[in-house]
Amino acid sequence: MGFSQLGPLNAEGDAMSRKSLEKYSGQRNKEKRELFGPYQLRVIEDLYKRRFFEHFGNRCFKCGMLEKARQEIGAPPNLCMDHHLPMALGGHLAPGNLVSLCRKCNGLKLDRDPADFYTQEELERLQPLLDSQKRLFAFSFDWDQWTHDRETYLLAVGVDQDVVHAALHDEDFVGYVGKEEKQIGITITIDDALLQQILDNRPQ
Repeated sequence: MGFSQLGPLNAEGDAMSRKSLEKYSGQRNKEKRELFGPYQLRVIEDLYKRRFFEHFGNRCFKCGMLEKARQEIGAPPNLCMDHHLPMALGGHLAPGNLVSLCRKCNGLKLDRDPADFYTQEELERLQPLLDSQKRLFAFSFDWDQWTHDRETYLLAVGVDQDVVHAALHDEDFVGYVGKEEKQIGITITIDDALLQQILDNRPQ
């Protein structure tokens, strides 16, 4: 079914969307942790999310709506990751099953089978974008490099320099991690006479 045949969102559609979200919220949260957990840091997770939407030209695959060039504070983004095959039909939030859709198209699709939402031509254009996602999301966090030099590691991964600076130095930044782990050293001094007294009184 093409986009023009689906019609606008209505109260019934909104109710269906909320019901679907509630039904699969636990599974969705679990799969989000599995998908983004390997990135370890918010700034790296955001980097790979950005690369995902760039993979789709920063557009809704269905209607072509562009993501906002500048995000207003508190405003939701135009685009979201949609399950190509919905959870209701056995789909997962995983590479190979993700599509960039605007919020309106995402709400229109709901739990539809892809064949009922996209045209055949759209499905053919979409398939290569799905097939290349495992490579797109591939990442392994290198704890040795991170521990050795946080700034160099984040830059090498591909995080923008201004974001790296904020993550390491701006405590108000949402992805703040700090320049380095704080080491706390404790020195205990014991008088020699006291130490000898402790040794003399220890159980035999």
